Amino acid sequence: MLGTRRYLRGALTCLASAAIASLSLLPIPAEASSSIKGLTILHIPSPEKDFPIRDVYQWIPDIGTGDVNTLPVVYLLHGWPGSPQSMVSGYVANLQRAFSEGARPFIAVFPDGNAKTHLDSEWADSADGKAMIETWLTTRVIPAIEGSHVRTRQMRAISGFSMGGYGAGIIGLHHPELFSQIATISGYFVVDDLTGAFSTTKKIALQTPTNYLSVAKNFRWFMAEGRDDYTHPIRGQAMSWSAKLKSMKVASTVDIAPGGHSYVFVASVIPTLVKWLVWPQVTAPVPVIDTSVVTP
Repeated sequence: MLGTRRYLRGALTCLASAAIASLSLLPIPAEASSSIKGLTILHIPSPEKDFPIRDVYQWIPDIGTGDVNTLPVVYLLHGWPGSPQSMVSGYVANLQRAFSEGARPFIAVFPDGNAKTHLDSEWADSADGKAMIETWLTTRVIPAIEGSHVRTRQMRAISGFSMGGYGAGIIGLHHPELFSQIATISGYFVVDDLTGAFSTTKKIALQTPTNYLSVAKNFRWFMAEGRDDYTHPIRGQAMSWSAKLKSMKVASTVDIAPGGHSYVFVASVIPTLVKWLVWPQVTAPVPVIDTSVVTP
């Protein structure tokens, strides 16, 4: 039996693909988005046919008089069906709570990883080039978000839920120069291409995480999975990937906690995830005093 997730996703693909695509991209109403302090929506060009302009939701926590340009940045990827709006709804309040309780704050970035030609985008560049989501994220989104205050890889992490967990893992493995920490919630580490985005043997190999195990040592790893999550291909993936990492002498943190495949489970994991993240200490620059001019 393939399980609930594969059945649901396959049925949705066949019966309601157009509806899913349109619903998943519905914007948060202006009055709702404006009520979330620190949330902005950016429209960032993409080098693809499916979505030449993609939306990114950026949430900057309130740090008082602190400099937001010194905050770490975490890129948070949604599942499918899903949207950045669903991630905002599931994450922001829980992040606010965790930060208020003493966790180190970071900027949370929620990109749109949906596609039209291949609805189950897997956060990838499709073999036919109609979706270029990984390229968009790594070459367009990061520069747009970070601007002139480009973070080091130690100040940047990537995470995701479900399909977004797969996306976070494979994008991180493809780009160890960009990220230092990878965290997946209900993610998977196998190819699960339901709508034909990876139509060639070469592309499937490129999208297979186990082909990049030698790169895994470049990251800190966190994998959470619901104890009651029986969906395919998610069940057992956290422990399986952890075992593969261990075979390469790479440490990881696994959190198998009560819950199923839902944002209720995500919310329960966020406090643990936020505490798990480790960031370099950033000190304010010391002002330079010009001693060449002495005033009486």
